[in-house]
Amino acid sequence: MTLTHPRLRTIAAVAAAAITTLAPAAAQAAEPTAAVCENTFTATISPGFSLIPTSGTETTDGETGTILCAGMIRGHRVTGLGAIGFDTTYTASTCTSESSTGTVQFTVPTTGGTQRVEGALAVWRTALAVRVEVRAPDMSFTGIGVVVPTEGTCLLSPIRQALISITGSLSAT
Repeated sequence: MTLTHPRLRTIAAVAAAAITTLAPAAAQAAEPTAAVCENTFTATISPGFSLIPTSGTETTDGETGTILCAGMIRGHRVTGLGAIGFDTTYTASTCTSESSTGTVQFTVPTTGGTQRVEGALAVWRTALAVRVEVRAPDMSFTGIGVVVPTEGTCLLSPIRQALISITGSLSAT
């Protein structure tokens, strides 16, 4: 993916700012899991976000997104790009606000082999800003990011697809 598109440059700038803020804390942590991760994926939204509150689902249709972490997962150093996916259900959500819950799963290559994580996902969105929390049995992730609609405009048609980039901190629980 190239950063020549204005929306992707904005996503990259937000992610870089978050990494700069979070990296020192992750580097100082002595926990077996302490990493800063950037997640990028495309979500399909059904029936879609409009000005009228609706309920529905969001999905990446499997681990189709990317996760890039710097740090340790379960005591092993991350060695490359991983894959991430999620499924959520939203209620009474619109283009300007969303609250959803569901599941997330990701795999990340490390010096100790591929680490697989599955957990509960909570999402809060205001306009194009999103905050997420993931709770897995042995770790948690908290992050912020941006949502860029790629199908639908809200005003003329429901937002049915979006590119999402989230940066945050993964730590042991």
